[in-house]
Amino acid sequence: MAQGCVIFDFDGVIAPTEELHLAAYNAALAALAPRLGRRLELTPAAYFSRYVVFGDAEAFERILREAGLNPAAPLVADLCRRKNVRMERDLARLGSPPAGLRELLEHLRRRRVRMAICSSARGQEIATTLDHFQLRDYFQTTVAIEDVQRGKPDPEGYALAFQRLADSEMNVARELSLAIEDTAGGATAAHGAGLRVLGVAATESLQAVRRWADHAVSDLSMVDFAELDRWLGHGGEVKRQQ
Repeated sequence: MAQGCVIFDFDGVIAPTEELHLAAYNAALAALAPRLGRRLELTPAAYFSRYVVFGDAEAFERILREAGLNPAAPLVADLCRRKNVRMERDLARLGSPPAGLRELLEHLRRRRVRMAICSSARGQEIATTLDHFQLRDYFQTTVAIEDVQRGKPDPEGYALAFQRLADSEMNVARELSLAIEDTAGGATAAHGAGLRVLGVAATESLQAVRRWADHAVSDLSMVDFAELDRWLGHGGEVKRQQ
């Protein structure tokens, strides 16, 4: 019998790292202020509304371009390197995964649902955090920013993650599968790959999430497992949340 798979976003869904990313972007921009000719600093509003969905290189390119600066490749590479060093340090200080995540993963594993990660984060950041939280064994595959030519909101990453799961398990059905996301840009990528979206209000209000998700919850502890099972092909049809 066909059933769906579940593909998780990483930052904000599996790990509470978005504030760490914001701090790391600002630390890199501050360190290279002499080369930039001025001090640039992202506000939380700017980060979460304009840059949160992108991988590091694309985000820095956009930040520099919107500030009227030349996003030269060597400069962007140096910014990325400095951000990566800061992130590696801060990831080791993470506390616990988001509420309800471990229980959701256990439920899906009991149901033999195949799971993947699709993220704009670097593979090393994902691996470090999964090991820190002891979550690596739940996921059959990971698609990180270096695995794709076009990051979110392009659907390439979600399409690749689904294809990897489908290739390893013949009864995985796209129409029964879903992505778990916390940003509108991530939802655009998932929808573009033909997946439904469970939205989590990690970086936006629940009301805002409902505008782009097929179903929305305040956090993963609020997921109704019976409804989720039906969505994944274990029962009747699940209607889109109004």
